[in-house]
Amino acid sequence: MTHPMPSPAPGPALTPALTPALTLVHTSDWHLGHVLATHEREAEHDAFLAWLLDELDAQAADVLLVTGDVYDVANPPVAATRRLYRFLADAARRRPAMLTVILGGNHDSAARINLPAPLLDEARVRFFGALPRKALPEGGSAPDLDALLVPLPGPGGETAAWLAAVPFCRPGDLGAETLATLYAAVTEAGAARAGGLPLVLTGHLHVAGGDVSELSERRIVVGGEEAQAITLFDARPAYVALGHLHRAQAIAGPCPIRYAGSPFPLSATERDYRHAVTVVRLSGGEAAITDVPIPRPVPFLAIPPQGAAPLDDVVRQLEALALDADLPRERHPFVEVSVAVTGPEPHLQSRVLAALDGKPLRLTRIVRQQVSVPDQPAPLAGADLGDLQPEAVFAALYAARHGGHAPPDDLADAFARLLVEVNTTPAVGEEA
Repeated sequence: MTHPMPSPAPGPALTPALTPALTLVHTSDWHLGHVLATHEREAEHDAFLAWLLDELDAQAADVLLVTGDVYDVANPPVAATRRLYRFLADAARRRPAMLTVILGGNHDSAARINLPAPLLDEARVRFFGALPRKALPEGGSAPDLDALLVPLPGPGGETAAWLAAVPFCRPGDLGAETLATLYAAVTEAGAARAGGLPLVLTGHLHVAGGDVSELSERRIVVGGEEAQAITLFDARPAYVALGHLHRAQAIAGPCPIRYAGSPFPLSATERDYRHAVTVVRLSGGEAAITDVPIPRPVPFLAIPPQGAAPLDDVVRQLEALALDADLPRERHPFVEVSVAVTGPEPHLQSRVLAALDGKPLRLTRIVRQQVSVPDQPAPLAGADLGDLQPEAVFAALYAARHGGHAPPDDLADAFARLLVEVNTTPAVGEEA
């Protein structure tokens, strides 16, 4: 049964003409503590956070909003938590009147996000690790809408807008509710509380139409759906600030809806993204939105720049790279290598590593991309050999030789049993 979610009492109404201006900086998906193929990203995070402090000053920010995935894992290293707390302390010194709001994401532990809250002034820093709930008189519980609504200060300290702070919602957070009923209730409550002031709504989720980064974004499924419908939002919010997708992008909808994106590439698929923070100026019920590009402290290279190339070509391109040998290791460029293969290449890895030897580069991965040859079934063309499963290879070979038909069930079962036997039989010299 869905519990009713009563709206908080409305605040004083202001006409849009009387709405004070407010500058909000929206950023997301920091992934503090991230490691890419054994390479730490601490120097890049330090460079981003130092730049962000300067940008908050340059934009005269009244509010900093971080929409989830502050950490890369639920139990981040001590260095990552120290980095966050040091940033918050520096931001409080630099902009003592600014409010910082931090939401939990699907990578975060809700408890860890909320942990420092009792030690900090709520007028300066607010944490929303999980959806707060409250007990109902008749039993059960419902989302605590009052606890989600935050007044946002303008330049003079007066309330210039309201924030409905919705973090990442796990199924246990929703209870009997759905995302649709939750957002309907939160929007109604926020609009009532805001009166004539602008309403900012948040979320950490995948909205349909958003561009996904396959290698670094974990799939999240809420209510049986991975991508949520844009109908979660209506025309009342002045701005919807989203987290989870790493590409900075706008989503077409009934109001301004935007992913701020991650501060730098978290995988090779993100190397061509335009990473940015979003500056939102709220005035008169309208949002003026500007993207401010984030400087990239470490280049992310791909050899070849697009697609894959034969091993000899890849080796020549690697050997021809001109790089600054004086860069500290934490500033060495990342590189992903993609090799086109038509069959076994027993010396592929050793030749790539030899070409990289002594160069100021950090290898993220070597992709083996199978290309078509006349006697090879088309389903395997273009696949990374490391991603192929034996069952898929067997099915593709059978289809190529038997008019495109799938192997019969008894043959597929026999192959599956053979795989189990091969994988569980000790090698010569091993103990059973």
